[in-house]
Amino acid sequence: MPITLLTPNLALLPSYIAALERNWTRDDDHDPAGASAQLARIQQDADAFLASLSDVHGSGPLVELNDGSKVPRLPRARYWISDGEFAGDLSLRWQKGTSELPAYCLGHLGYAVVPWKRGGNYASQAIIQCIPLAKSLGLSWIDIAMGIDNAASRRTAEKAGAILLRQFNTGPEADNQEALLFRLSLNGEI
Repeated sequence: MPITLLTPNLALLPSYIAALERNWTRDDDHDPAGASAQLARIQQDADAFLASLSDVHGSGPLVELNDGSKVPRLPRARYWISDGEFAGDLSLRWQKGTSELPAYCLGHLGYAVVPWKRGGNYASQAIIQCIPLAKSLGLSWIDIAMGIDNAASRRTAEKAGAILLRQFNTGPEADNQEALLFRLSLNGEI
């Protein structure tokens, strides 16, 4: 089914809430605590919640890594994947003025599709739709990192046209996990 990438909005909020009510969050398919916290924020002020999902200037507070160190927040834009209702989420991170990312940021993209909508190539379609957005920010490529055992994310990256650059260890800031780094060229060069 064709999808669209949309800025988080009030029209899709009810179906996003429905996903949270099933204990889904972008970080975990079963996250009752995380889902409950988001539902409380939405109930308190839905407009503020929606506005908080993106920070295109990277002006938010420092980010604390797993090792306890604090680093500058990168600019990010968050999009909802929609097939007429909320189907998932994609976030794009970047560093102003360069396609490079600091060592503590493993990739430009993070994405998740709700379990009941998986298998329809939603994530790969979302990545492809993100290309013009990334180009408009001056990026020459998009890096996509994933755990070495994440076969679904690997297939998603490959379907979107990304190629495997290398296997690496994430380092202490991400619990020293083995990972894969894919790169999607936006201008034909790797």
